[in-house]
Amino acid sequence: MRLPLTACLMYRATLAVSMLGLGLTACASHRETPTTARPQVYVLNFYGAEEGRAEQRPRDLVLSEFTTINAVTWQSWGPTRAVGRGKLSGMWGLPECGDAPYDATVTLGAVVPVRGKGYFSRYAVTARLPDDQRKRADLTGRLPIPGE
Repeated sequence: MRLPLTACLMYRATLAVSMLGLGLTACASHRETPTTARPQVYVLNFYGAEEGRAEQRPRDLVLSEFTTINAVTWQSWGPTRAVGRGKLSGMWGLPECGDAPYDATVTLGAVVPVRGKGYFSRYAVTARLPDDQRKRADLTGRLPIPGE
């Protein structure tokens, strides 16, 4: 059975308005939420910089006056922590680790705000070290921040 032309047009118009209404409802219910801008996060690094410099994802990082991690590949960076893998060496490991640094994972955390930027202020290292070196190594500690 065929519908008269006016009935067919009315049906199509009703269907189109209904579909349009669903689309408008879907659009109205989807609201853009503004993203909260987070400050950039840095680490104050003294590797090759006597005064230190703010860096993100540094390849080489001085963790303390006795410990450095080199050839770091960062798996994550910010906003509350950073995790990277590299080669650990330090005064506590001489002479062995000078020629063959240890594989290690470093985690940076405890972000402190300084002049509109965030700075990591703590570090922790996991590495397989000989017992005598593990006792001397500073595998956790405080990182410097600007103004100290």
